[in-house]
Amino acid sequence: MNENPYIFLKNNSLLQFLIADRFRIYRHITACVSLLLFFLITKEWGAYKGFVDHLDWIERCMIITMAFYLNIYVLIPCFLFRGKLVTYAFSLIGVLLICQVITYYLNTVIWREYVISEDLKKAMALPIPTLFIFSLLSLLPFIMTSTLIKIFQVWVKDSERMQELERQANESELQALKSQIQPHFLFNMLNSINTLLYIDPEKASYSIAKLSDFLRHLLYQSHEERVFLSSELRFLTDFLSLEAMRRDDFTYEITYSEKNIQGIQLPPNILLILAENAVKHSIDALAPTYIYMKCEQKEGWLHFSVRNSVPLQPNPQQKFSGIGLTNLHRRLELLYGDRFSLSQERLPQEYIVTLALQL
Repeated sequence: MNENPYIFLKNNSLLQFLIADRFRIYRHITACVSLLLFFLITKEWGAYKGFVDHLDWIERCMIITMAFYLNIYVLIPCFLFRGKLVTYAFSLIGVLLICQVITYYLNTVIWREYVISEDLKKAMALPIPTLFIFSLLSLLPFIMTSTLIKIFQVWVKDSERMQELERQANESELQALKSQIQPHFLFNMLNSINTLLYIDPEKASYSIAKLSDFLRHLLYQSHEERVFLSSELRFLTDFLSLEAMRRDDFTYEITYSEKNIQGIQLPPNILLILAENAVKHSIDALAPTYIYMKCEQKEGWLHFSVRNSVPLQPNPQQKFSGIGLTNLHRRLELLYGDRFSLSQERLPQEYIVTLALQL
């Protein structure tokens, strides 16, 4: 069986040195020292008189270092990774031309009178376009190296991110199914429906339909990468309506405009986790309980808030067994990067969770 490329990358010390954040400082030190040694070894010593002989290689080292890091940290992230290939190409050409102009001006104008080497004098006599081409060719290997390193780093980090996202998705799906499709949950539902069959057959039939929709959503739509928000909200309605059968004095409401959220899609079970959190933290056998949800799309962001009552006398031994808001936050980081916010607010008699996703 072939080794997983992700495992290979994680176990390869050289590749980890090139990509891992913890080695960033050492990478910079290694790059600068290697560049310095390269110029010291390849320099034609004695080409200039006096201290200019040292200024020459220092200048070339600084120019190439500037182009190297400008390409990695400015041009590639701002243009290449955003699909602006033409802008990236012209920007890179512009940077290289500026480097050539600086090098040409220093060597052929300011330091010209210090030149001793006959070979260097002959080279300076060449046409300007020829000098620019030769100088450009000497820069290209460093620029190509910086581009390849950056692309490789991003590719590996994206691979790691996708691996963790897949693992988180599998875990969240499994935990969501486990937390909802538990024997006691189904037993309570079926027992309640059985009681209703004698008291209110019409309500029992309605409850069976809701339970069927609830289970169908968990078993099928949870496997999709993205689902329609309208479907998720209808599912939450079924979920809370079933919860209302199990409790006395429980009220719930989900406020949204079908037109406002039309066509919006999101990963499955994200809202279910928030609803499940509200359900488990609002249980109170001594007082009425409630859960109120609000969903709206505004200026390219989806805003979803959940307000639930909290017990008048909290049970210190009550434990939350779902995947938790902490894991949800990590899953959202993997899915949305920095394009989301998840906040919690604990009030004396109410708990509020607010989620915002950039669409």
